Amino acid sequence: MRAGIVPWLGCGLLLAPPPAMAGQAGYGVPAATVGCMQAATLERVDGLAVTAAHERVLAQLHCRRVDGTGSWQMLGHHGDAVLLRHLPARKGDVPLYFPAAAVRPASGMAAVLPPGLLRLVLAGVGAVLAWPLLRYGWRFFRRHRAWRVCRGLVNRHADALRIRRRQLVQVNSYGVERTTRWRREQAEFIKTVVQPTLRARRLQWAWPVIADRVQARIEHVASQKLSRGEAVQAGSGYAPDMDPIAYERYCAERLRACGWDAHATPPGGDQGADVIATRGRTRLVVQCKLYRNAVGNEAVQQISAARLHYQADVAAVVSNADYTTSARQLAQSNHVALLHHDELPAFAAQLARARKKA
Repeated sequence: MRAGIVPWLGCGLLLAPPPAMAGQAGYGVPAATVGCMQAATLERVDGLAVTAAHERVLAQLHCRRVDGTGSWQMLGHHGDAVLLRHLPARKGDVPLYFPAAAVRPASGMAAVLPPGLLRLVLAGVGAVLAWPLLRYGWRFFRRHRAWRVCRGLVNRHADALRIRRRQLVQVNSYGVERTTRWRREQAEFIKTVVQPTLRARRLQWAWPVIADRVQARIEHVASQKLSRGEAVQAGSGYAPDMDPIAYERYCAERLRACGWDAHATPPGGDQGADVIATRGRTRLVVQCKLYRNAVGNEAVQQISAARLHYQADVAAVVSNADYTTSARQLAQSNHVALLHHDELPAFAAQLARARKKA
């Protein structure tokens, strides 16, 4: 058989497809269209309603209806009938004649790609388009988790941050806050608490994105005023411009609010103790320092001597300001507590619990 000659199935005739159309692929056939093995048979099924009741009739006429999927290759035509072969070929498939009016050129990639390959290409394109969205969504989720971790750390250390800000932020003679030392304290908190936690959870890459937000959170929490309960516990309240005598009475009031029998010593001749407090058999002596700058060694030395003089069990220095490094070292070796006045109630309660256990 010569190339380009197609057998007429079922009748033995030879059909030569037009050169312009033979072998062309990329045609579509609507679903439920009837195709027959013989072109002449199409006239017998023309207008026949294609329902389940007529499937047996179609089978007897060597015809079947198609599902409209896939692409078809044109092999030739006979009058108003077109001979097509399904692509990709499936088991039992044979070329079928269809009415020429029902055959349409396929569009887009379906005209050149088999259905399986087309689905694969579409899946690949979808994956390429979806990847940036998935990646952005994952990074957004991780950034949000990093922010939650940092916020939890700030809330956990809120009391300490509030105290450190009150210690380190001083107001100059013109009413302007000096925040240089507080900024350094913020950087130390981030370096020693926040960033190690992020590294441990493999979230350190998110820090440049959330840094400003975390620093703003630290400033907000540290700048909060006393709660109502703390204000009641604080008695008459603290003011930076109060005189040293009033500050001593303020510290004594805070201890009395915690259940201690506390009183401020008379000015002069106090032997280094500004407040003496007792609870049960425990005696506490306190040196009160209302300073603008950091408290140095002198306060530690004075309260250490007062502890011996009053035969006290515990000695502490209480101030609104910070302490120098040398004062902290001396206090550690002499077992003197260095406190901010907001830490005094918790310190007193801790002493009471410790003595009760003893």
